[in-house]
Amino acid sequence: MLRQITLIKFKQDVTAEEIRDLGEGFKKLDDVVPGINRFEFGPDLKLETSTLDYALVIDFASVDDWKAYREHADHIAFAKTALPLIEQVQRVQYVV
Repeated sequence: MLRQITLIKFKQDVTAEEIRDLGEGFKKLDDVVPGINRFEFGPDLKLETSTLDYALVIDFASVDDWKAYREHADHIAFAKTALPLIEQVQRVQYVV
């Protein structure tokens, strides 16, 4: 199984409503690829001062399922709407 962790820092002027809408968009992506085993996400709790704003954890059955997700038209369309809100994004993938 492959796990991807994504950490996001939003631009300073992003509103709470825009972040909620982003979460709704992530919910819709959960069913895009049958090989997604787990899709969790949410805003940072701000328990520390040096954290980013939002996290996603997605488990895929295989690297091929991860590639299918990355190339899926719904994922690409959603990313285009989300990118204007994002200042920085970091990703890591590893085998679990």
